[in-house]
Amino acid sequence: MEILSKNIVLKDYIPTGTPSTKNFNVREIPIKISKDKEVLVKNLWISVDPYMRTRMTDRKNYIPPFTLNEPMDGSAIGEVIETNSKIFSKGDLVYSFCGWRDYFVTNEENLEKIKPIDVPIQAYLGPLGFTGHTAYVGLFNIGNLQPEKTVLVSSAAGAVGSMVCQFAKIMGCKVIASTGTDEKVEWLKNELLVDHAFNYKKVENLVLYFKDKCPDGFDFYFDNVGGEFLESVIYRMKNFGKIVICGRISQMNATSPTGLKNMAHVLVKRLTIRGFLIFDHLKDRAKFEKDVSKWIKEGKLQWKETVVQGLENSPEAFANLLEGKNIGKMLIKI
Repeated sequence: MEILSKNIVLKDYIPTGTPSTKNFNVREIPIKISKDKEVLVKNLWISVDPYMRTRMTDRKNYIPPFTLNEPMDGSAIGEVIETNSKIFSKGDLVYSFCGWRDYFVTNEENLEKIKPIDVPIQAYLGPLGFTGHTAYVGLFNIGNLQPEKTVLVSSAAGAVGSMVCQFAKIMGCKVIASTGTDEKVEWLKNELLVDHAFNYKKVENLVLYFKDKCPDGFDFYFDNVGGEFLESVIYRMKNFGKIVICGRISQMNATSPTGLKNMAHVLVKRLTIRGFLIFDHLKDRAKFEKDVSKWIKEGKLQWKETVVQGLENSPEAFANLLEGKNIGKMLIKI
């Protein structure tokens, strides 16, 4: 069976600035199963994630750039339509890294069968997927978060940040959440029940604000934004505090990235600052899946999704993600 696969391709690299729809094309490619162990999958849900911005330049980075004018990739949930595999059957739900397209053919080794618990299937791209896993690894594997600490989270209403807030609350920590709109502040306070949430865009001096709201300082900072925000936080960290760097979304589109000017405070306070990439931990999922599935069943976790309909709208959704126009996980529904 031959099918036309609609896919999104990157037309040109984007050294600086925010990507726009003009940087992408929609193309159709005929595909069919032709070999043993191959599987034809129809994507149902596709994830767009901030790290993808680093793949839209031709600079050397921790992950290769997208190949121009070739189908892009990313996390996706799909249904098996046709199979030459003994592992997968028609109708199976699968996780893959073959996003940004509606249909694809791949070898069975590139798919992971999903055995869903009682949650919407797209949760395997959110709390039970890449983003939940990122939050879990950053807090526990990298940061070794202990109970009853004071935790600051930036981009706290995003997919990863909102999971970090809730995981930390489950640990009995005090959680201070930063975000970029009043609507997100209300969600964090009223639904996720963080101890304090604020709109950083309305704060004139972050260092003084942190001193007023949390005079004792922070034990732990989960950094999703980098830049001047990170610099301000360093001034208010406690001695021997920990900073886990997950992302730097404030710098991704910057034409003039900013660096830290207060490294002396890192020395004097004996801070630990460590970055991490979830790609180094993809095989380390067992404890994460066990704990998060348990928390979901116990009603301790909730999440929001910003859903965009239609594959062709993926580039616009991605640009909106980088500009903070989403609450929770940004998803494309095919």
